[in-house]
Amino acid sequence: MRLVFTLILAIFLGSNAVYANEEHQHMSDEKQAQESVGICPVTHEPASKEYSYTYKGKTYYFCCSMCIEEFKKDPQKYISKIKEIYLEAFQYGFSPDPLVVKKGDIVKLDITSRDVTHGFYIKEYGINATIKKDEHKKIEFFANKTGTFDIVCSVYCGPGHSGMRGRLIVEE
Repeated sequence: MRLVFTLILAIFLGSNAVYANEEHQHMSDEKQAQESVGICPVTHEPASKEYSYTYKGKTYYFCCSMCIEEFKKDPQKYISKIKEIYLEAFQYGFSPDPLVVKKGDIVKLDITSRDVTHGFYIKEYGINATIKKDEHKKIEFFANKTGTFDIVCSVYCGPGHSGMRGRLIVEE
């Protein structure tokens, strides 16, 4: 019996040692949430200020040092998948409309409102943000679902509010 217990304990400790020494370690979820500065272009996990690399004058953030090394091998492979889009909300629409991206893109939105407070809601991506007039709100997400998705204003903005819609198209 003691031998069985010792064997089980050795297997358990051995598997934890392997896990702790994985090449691609990630921060705890709580630490990631506190320090997140977007999405790692390599793994699509939350990135951290702790892991950054400046390439051609622009700083990119990663989830770990191994992702930085992977990025350095072929920066264009990863940069080409980052789509930065300036979006404006107004009574009663969004511009540009539709937003068109490819599956696998990291979408970085810079959203502003030209007139009143608006909402920006995409149910399928779990996005719901409030944007005040002249405020810039940064939203970043990984486009991992194909299809056409409604963008709706989630904050009452006037009599045309119920018709304020846009579209996100994620192509294969």
